[in-house]
Amino acid sequence: MTSTPTSDKDGRRSRSRRAFLATTASLGLAALSGCVYGSGIGAVDDGSSGTNSTNSTGGMPSGLDPTKYADQFKHRVNIANKGADNTGKQAIDDVLEQVIDDDTLVYFPPGRYKLNTSHRHVGLRNLGIVGQNAVLTHGRVDAIEGFDVTEGEYHGPAQHFKIGVPDTPHKGSFVFGGFTADWRGKNEGMQILNHHTAGKSVIQNIRHGGLTYQKTINTRDTYDGGPYAGRSWATSGITMHPRTQGKLRLEHVICGGWPDNGIYCIGGQPGSGDGTVEVINCISGNSQASNIRIGGKNSKIIGCKVIIDESFGEEFYYEQRPIRLDDGSCTIKNTQIIQKKPTGWSITVQHAIQKAMIENVSITIHDTPMKALVVDDAASNVTVRNLKVQTPGWQGTESMLFRGSGDVMENITVDGKPI
Repeated sequence: MTSTPTSDKDGRRSRSRRAFLATTASLGLAALSGCVYGSGIGAVDDGSSGTNSTNSTGGMPSGLDPTKYADQFKHRVNIANKGADNTGKQAIDDVLEQVIDDDTLVYFPPGRYKLNTSHRHVGLRNLGIVGQNAVLTHGRVDAIEGFDVTEGEYHGPAQHFKIGVPDTPHKGSFVFGGFTADWRGKNEGMQILNHHTAGKSVIQNIRHGGLTYQKTINTRDTYDGGPYAGRSWATSGITMHPRTQGKLRLEHVICGGWPDNGIYCIGGQPGSGDGTVEVINCISGNSQASNIRIGGKNSKIIGCKVIIDESFGEEFYYEQRPIRLDDGSCTIKNTQIIQKKPTGWSITVQHAIQKAMIENVSITIHDTPMKALVVDDAASNVTVRNLKVQTPGWQGTESMLFRGSGDVMENITVDGKPI
């Protein structure tokens, strides 16, 4: 799965792309649109080192080496060798449709790849779609109605990949990652992946964001006062259905900001699925309604960072909750929340939670009073341990910061003082 040596022109293009990625690394999360990496943010410790640090830094997500996964699949395809244009000028949809199949690893070597339609595959078994620092773009969008692009070069659902559906989930293994989504232009930004699995899936090393509600493609001229009026489902990040019964691990994913949820992966509602979600070393920010939202059996958020540093008014895209636990048994550990422009509760524990552990978490809420932790009265077996809350610019109190309580509350501090 080696790529053809590049010409001088390709070399210049590659250097230009490296310059683009280097530029994005220097920007703040407020500009995290189409792959910008938060200023000063690196890989966050997942606790495996035995430390409680949520501030360790590391490199940006990189491509995925296809040789690491090659022996997991019977068929291995280099999409560039099949005729896919790697300059971003010509759409690759026809080639991509020909190569996606059971027991196949599809490899995108370095380059830019334009998609002009959605790629929906239901009932497959064992599939990998990996890039080695590959950049995804999409064709011109002139109009969108709800979920579908109705006019423009792009056509169909505003969603790059849909793998499996609730009634016919993907089976076996699924590997996806090594992509940057370059959506810096007008009317750009799409959901990169909607995934339903009954097997074991790994999503790694992705940078993507939908710009803001005001800029991304959306049905946004029909607002009539309702909470969802004018919002398109196309504008969420990575999603997974509540009836998922397999295991999904997201790692080193940078996500934000989205008019709908950023990372929305519910592993299984009680009685309808027993799936597990692990969100590890991810960064999310500036998404409504939640930036990381999980549920399921033994699901986890570990070593993550959520930053809210943009607000967009009260008409659309207003409440940006950093983390929400929906149902089942969930853990948040070694995680940092920074709300520079707070518009939503930092951590919400919903009524369907059967067991939750919140441990070694730091929450900083700047300038504006806002709840740090809300635990529904019906949530059971909730333990909160080593929670540090800081309120620069205002003086937070226990009653202002907390609604409800865990069954166990240990070592909770506000601005350095125990409560």
